[in-house]
Amino acid sequence: MAKNSIGRIDERGRLIVPASFREMLNLKPNSNVLLLLDDENKTVSIVPFAAMGEELHHLRLEMADAPGTLSKILLLLAKEGADLIWSESASRMRGQSATYEALLDFTCCKKKPAMLEKLLLSQKLAKSVQIKKL
Repeated sequence: MAKNSIGRIDERGRLIVPASFREMLNLKPNSNVLLLLDDENKTVSIVPFAAMGEELHHLRLEMADAPGTLSKILLLLAKEGADLIWSESASRMRGQSATYEALLDFTCCKKKPAMLEKLLLSQKLAKSVQIKKL
């Protein structure tokens, strides 16, 4: 059932989510949510996506803009047990370079983030890699 409520932005730029919404979505303090911006329609959606205790990381890498590059990266991440929650890729220079960003759950990952960075670089799947814990 759809519900509506008036929220507000406080002086520090934080969105205050009404208590009734937090209860319905089971949002607790420090819960992780995905914010989706639709700049064309000037709307923001809030999507709960992770349970407390998950090892969430933000991956950002630069790769060659060539057919199959992203699929090889995704296959490697899947084989290592990184659980993909959200991702986005974009071509920077057509046929030369592209960027890929993702939110990953490392709870069941076989390798530590630093080792996964080295693996992506050593297999020449990425030109640069950053994995940061959220």
